[in-house]
Amino acid sequence: MRLLNVFAALSGVVALVMLVLAAHALQPAPEDLDRIQLAAFIQLGAAAAGLALANRSGVLNLVAGIMILAGAAIFGGILYTLAITHSRALIMLAPVGGITLILGWVVLVFAKPSA
Repeated sequence: MRLLNVFAALSGVVALVMLVLAAHALQPAPEDLDRIQLAAFIQLGAAAAGLALANRSGVLNLVAGIMILAGAAIFGGILYTLAITHSRALIMLAPVGGITLILGWVVLVFAKPSA
């Protein structure tokens, strides 16, 4: 579960760095700023979930954490890319990230809480 902790922390770092860049360096258009803020919001929520799950035992907790963090990274990464480069080349992967994120939360429904 140590690796889950590391990736959750990195997710939080990326989200915060993107927010700082958007506020100070990038000067994005309003719709691009909305995309960056949405991506960061999702990533920060996933980071918090990942950190919480890193302290739980059980395979389903690990799988849920991986899915939540991976889904948020894919979805957020696509939004960041779209906001910064305006390239729509990877946009078709956004639903993959979103569905993975949602399914991670569904898996968590069946995971056993730590005792």
